[in-house]
Amino acid sequence: MANWIDLNADLGEGTGNDSAMMRYITSANIACGGHAGDETTMRQSIELALENNVAIGAHPGFEDKENFGRIPLELSSAEWRDQITRQLELFDGVARSTGAKIQYVKLHGAMANMTAADRNLANVAYEAVKSFRSNMMILTIANSHQGAAAKALGLENVEEAFADRAYTDEGLLASRSLAGAVLSQEKQVIEHITRLLSDAKVRTITGNVIGLNAKSICLHGDNEHAVALAKSINETVKSLGLDVKSFANKN
Repeated sequence: MANWIDLNADLGEGTGNDSAMMRYITSANIACGGHAGDETTMRQSIELALENNVAIGAHPGFEDKENFGRIPLELSSAEWRDQITRQLELFDGVARSTGAKIQYVKLHGAMANMTAADRNLANVAYEAVKSFRSNMMILTIANSHQGAAAKALGLENVEEAFADRAYTDEGLLASRSLAGAVLSQEKQVIEHITRLLSDAKVRTITGNVIGLNAKSICLHGDNEHAVALAKSINETVKSLGLDVKSFANKN
């Protein structure tokens, strides 16, 4: 069992939970204006991250605020690259104005799901990231095409698991449309996290147990119980004898 784990959360999305969530996480995936956010929210989230020694990650998604970036879009490779590059450049400008730097990239929503399932799309997305910065770290979905694509491009990647999501027998995230795909009870989430961190295993949506390795756990911050659950997860990690620290903070 590793002696540390990163806790990441999607922030800058207008939930109002950012400040409270920062107390319990170590990496912040900040919306870059595509699926959510603008220069003001980016600056607010970056400044909160700096105050709390939380790593700053860019969180680009499809430029579709109406659907929060959760609807798959049929785009050309050039359009994929343009959307990702545009958001990274905007976010980078805001970060630099605060004296900060983008430390990693994590894709959002449908963009993340599509690249997890399709190696060609993952290649396109991470080629855009590499063109923006050749040594950018990538936070990828465990057991997906994202990790393989990042490695092939020579980008350092760290794999994540999800605190509140069930997995298929193949080790992929179960579709939200399936009953039981989202773990809604704190007891379920804590059992899931404890098994993952203690044994590197998860119980699948069909009841089987499979192996799953991850160095980061994603906590969702977009519901009314998010902050309380983040506190419980943070405490659970520490009770297992693990340090809570970011994969991206080198100091």
